[in-house]
Amino acid sequence: MMPEFKSCIFIMADGARADVFSDLLEKGDLPNISKYIVEKGSYREAVTVFPSTTGPAYTPYILGKYPGRCNLPGIRWFDRNVYSNKLLSFNRFRSYIGLETYFMNKDISKDFKTVFEIFPRSVNIFNELSRGINFKNDKTLFSKLYYKVKSHFTDRTDEVDLVAERILLQSLKELPDFVYAVFLGIDTYSHINHPFHSKVVDSYRRIDNTVGLLAKSLESQGRLEETLLVISSDHGLTQTHSHFDSLEFMNNLGYKTFYYPNVFKHFADADAASLISGNAMANIYVKSRDGWGRRSTYEELEGLVDKFVERPEIDIVAGLDEKGRAKVKSINGEAVTWLDAEGNLNYEKIKGDPFNYNGMPKKMSAEEALTHSFNTEYPDALLQIIQLLESPRTGDLVLSASPGYDLRAKHENPEHRSSHGALFRDHMIVPFAINAKVNKEFIRTVDIFATILSALGQPVSDNIDGISLVD
Repeated sequence: MMPEFKSCIFIMADGARADVFSDLLEKGDLPNISKYIVEKGSYREAVTVFPSTTGPAYTPYILGKYPGRCNLPGIRWFDRNVYSNKLLSFNRFRSYIGLETYFMNKDISKDFKTVFEIFPRSVNIFNELSRGINFKNDKTLFSKLYYKVKSHFTDRTDEVDLVAERILLQSLKELPDFVYAVFLGIDTYSHINHPFHSKVVDSYRRIDNTVGLLAKSLESQGRLEETLLVISSDHGLTQTHSHFDSLEFMNNLGYKTFYYPNVFKHFADADAASLISGNAMANIYVKSRDGWGRRSTYEELEGLVDKFVERPEIDIVAGLDEKGRAKVKSINGEAVTWLDAEGNLNYEKIKGDPFNYNGMPKKMSAEEALTHSFNTEYPDALLQIIQLLESPRTGDLVLSASPGYDLRAKHENPEHRSSHGALFRDHMIVPFAINAKVNKEFIRTVDIFATILSALGQPVSDNIDGISLVD
């Protein structure tokens, strides 16, 4: 029988790879996570969302929705309609790097409740996606930008994680119903070094130490057994050996390409845009022959698709065809996938198989699609591409980089030596630890929102994308 949980503390181990987390658990290097979470509950590996990058990949945990269905298709995006109709508008394009991070709560769809709106007595630490949190309980509302800059440009992310730990432990005095705490060390040290660097591994251990202090504090309050403890991640990372300049690639094809950070170069006359997320995923926008008012179809851009697929840096290219289905191409083949009126996922191979799936049915439920693909190189790729292309802000084409490459050769300081955002396994599989028994083998991160609601006795809405993992 599941314990009666009265509150939840969620730790976002940003950038944690499932294999590193699992290995440290098995070696006994995460003793507190093992003792207070895994031994009392469950440990699984889960599949995150596309793009597998901070911000969009937080929507499963905070709204129970895929990022495409929240109209958040990347950490940078371009809005065709607004760009076409309003010369002076803050909604023409976005980059959640820097001050524009404060627009994220306004930008996401208002059709769904956030976890902070469901639990008014919540605490938020180093997380931008915080709609519904009250001013007093958004503990890093003003300081997060300073600490994220410090984390990005210095070699002192460990100090930032210690700040997150301190605020987390202090917040327990307020007896919150829900806490969302982000730890940045794994992600930042991976970017500036590589995902297996000693400083990265130390960041996993630092989270484990935080869990030990957290458990002792909760135990002293008599609240340990009634607190749901959850740890997960938004994406993995892989080491980057080469940078592909997707911007110059587009420019060399004759496009006037809009891009960040120089948003003024083609502020009013762009006929294309290249917006990168996590450095291994890109939304590519191309002005249609009817103008920016509509999305260009896959068929209209087939020549560009082929040029991208020919590049070794590009693994997967996807876009919507004339029937509104997701069309996907790689060096291994071409296929089309879509959700039908009954909610079944369809997969039709045109030539070869872009994902090299073996035995994938032509029609299946979303859960069957996850089961068939979970242990492949592209877990849940079909549904993840479909959900992303549902967003009006998603590119006409979506690029997923090949392992070892990223899609941004300039304007990245310091240089990223690891990247994320892509569809392949090392970016898409993340750890998931919870001090409750879960009843499902193959898990999406979008299931964790419903699981938290269910464990805390809250009703689970029918209009979210995940399902509860606990009875």
